[in-house]
Amino acid sequence: MSMLSALAHVQATESMQAVPLTAFRHRRLSSRPLVIIPLVMAGEAGAPLAAMVGSARRKGTLLVVAQPRNRDQRFAFAASLGRTVIDYIDSFRQGRRGGGGHSRYPDTPQILVPNHGGIKALADLGRMCRFRSTSGPHAVPDVVPEFGMWLTFLVDRAEQAGTSMLLPVTGILAEHWATGQSTLEDQNLASLMAWIAPPAGLSVEQAMADAENPDVCPPAGPATSPEFDNRDLAPAIKRFDTARTLGDLRALAAAESDLRELIAGQIQPTWRMTWEAIALLRSVPEAPRTIKRFERDCAAFTSYSDYRDSGGLPQRKRDTAIGAAQRLGWLERALAEFESDMAFDDPFVLADRRSAGEAFAGTVVEAEPSRTVTTASNRRVPRPRVTIRTQDPVRLAADTKLLSPSMPSGHKAVIVSVLPDGDATLVTVEVTGGMGRARVPARGSVPVPDQRIAYLPDPGWRPAPQFPGSDRTPWTHSATAGETGADPAAPEDAAAEEWGNED
Repeated sequence: MSMLSALAHVQATESMQAVPLTAFRHRRLSSRPLVIIPLVMAGEAGAPLAAMVGSARRKGTLLVVAQPRNRDQRFAFAASLGRTVIDYIDSFRQGRRGGGGHSRYPDTPQILVPNHGGIKALADLGRMCRFRSTSGPHAVPDVVPEFGMWLTFLVDRAEQAGTSMLLPVTGILAEHWATGQSTLEDQNLASLMAWIAPPAGLSVEQAMADAENPDVCPPAGPATSPEFDNRDLAPAIKRFDTARTLGDLRALAAAESDLRELIAGQIQPTWRMTWEAIALLRSVPEAPRTIKRFERDCAAFTSYSDYRDSGGLPQRKRDTAIGAAQRLGWLERALAEFESDMAFDDPFVLADRRSAGEAFAGTVVEAEPSRTVTTASNRRVPRPRVTIRTQDPVRLAADTKLLSPSMPSGHKAVIVSVLPDGDATLVTVEVTGGMGRARVPARGSVPVPDQRIAYLPDPGWRPAPQFPGSDRTPWTHSATAGETGADPAAPEDAAAEEWGNED
């Protein structure tokens, strides 16, 4: 945590009111998101209990698994939820833009869940569904594996910083507001909303007390509270099981209705609060560079849609060594670009990075606008140098590539030297881009003396790392037949494992 972030949390604690951390919302919010509130049975891995799903606050559909341990009921639930989600996804698979092989869908689906636990619940559900067979013993409806594969794609995409196709609402709120509680407590939607927008007539302290009471504010999932499980849920499921065992249809219908009403009371407060949070987030202006990341989401959505249309196989159960290394590289790259975009767009974020020495701002005290150099091809090109005096701590080394939100688009520079100057620092940079094609830099493309300017590191372009082929992977990093049951002759980068029916 940087100095400014820590100060914001201290200020929130003293004032008992959330403090904005950013000037913009750096996540896209769809005009038609699909909200899913998942509930799972505590102590039963991969056993969904219920879900409330819908793309409008007043049109939520509640789906309940009366007996989460029953395989048939679990997959009936998955099929019902899957039809809703796939119909929603398919509504975006229309009207591609562009020509040739570069056409893509102009919009993407967006699924919102209350917290990071909701993403984990969808990941478990996706893994449970995507390998199921639609024929033979233990057959499931056709929509189940399709639903599982799409969920897995969305969960994988959600791990990349800056994407917006699957998001936890608490994550977006915590990006924009600092509270006086811990990061772990910020995962409680009711507690987080108590700091940001307490209910009318309640102070933050009163709203916090209600948020900690599971009878007033049931947990946002994915697991229910132990008190509710022991006091209400377990007896209700037992009554359902007893009625089903006895074959009493009237008692069975009554037990199922009671169970549904019981779960509705647990999930509806979170449903309402999630939509309140969405409305609150819409009031925050969207950052300019969000559109660039949205276009990447469109490209990824189009690519996976084409893969599914071509009959592509489900994702692997786990990454190979090479696949994991490649994925780690993509995640690191996405995080660097997202952090750079946030600082470029947002003065609050830029100030936060300046306080940590990861960016700097100051006044130009010296400039060489007419400086040129001769390239290896014996061509003279402009390479102006400017020196900035800054009071910020500077922890950037020479040769660090820079970009500036203070200069016109395309401006690029590189650090030449960083020297102390009393209680300040002199940073000399060489301008390398954004000056136009003429021998003389375009007007306004080079900083001038007394100009106030800010710089931050440019993640820039870098080639993808090269990894050995699967036949050259050391045995310590290869899957063996004894571990996975797979054919040892199959290459590590095979598309997917054989479909199975194990729970």
